[in-house]
Amino acid sequence: MVAAAAAPQGARRAAVATEEERRRNRMTSNRLSARKSRMKRQQHVDDLTAEAERLRRENEAMRAGAGEALRRGRALEQENRVLAAHARQLCAALLLRNSQLRLLGGVAGVPLDVPGVPDHLVQLYGGPHQMPVMPLAPPPPLQLPLEIQMLLQPDVMDAVGMLV
Repeated sequence: MVAAAAAPQGARRAAVATEEERRRNRMTSNRLSARKSRMKRQQHVDDLTAEAERLRRENEAMRAGAGEALRRGRALEQENRVLAAHARQLCAALLLRNSQLRLLGGVAGVPLDVPGVPDHLVQLYGGPHQMPVMPLAPPPPLQLPLEIQMLLQPDVMDAVGMLV
């Protein structure tokens, strides 16, 4: 009977030993799994940190580029204002010179073919914000001494032409 009782007790010990071994194996496996999980989480945090740094640098570069584009845009706007003012001055001067030429031609009695300023230029640069250029009134006739007036008479001019 002792032998019969020893057999179940030996089987129990073997079962307890296998149970203990399974528990140790499970603990070892859990430790390894936890270590892998911590390493994976750390790798993910490192990846996110690197991505955040890359995006921060990219944002800085974009801000610098946007600032430079704004600066260039403002400089171009300023240059455009200067060029438009100069074009308005040139258009006004051209309108004035044309009216002076027409007036001079009228006073001299010589018809001058003075081309007009194209409408699109007048609209762009000589428009409503600019004072219109008015042609000058003809000057009063010159009062020449009587001797010169007599010389300028057509019949006298013909006689002078015959003498020469």
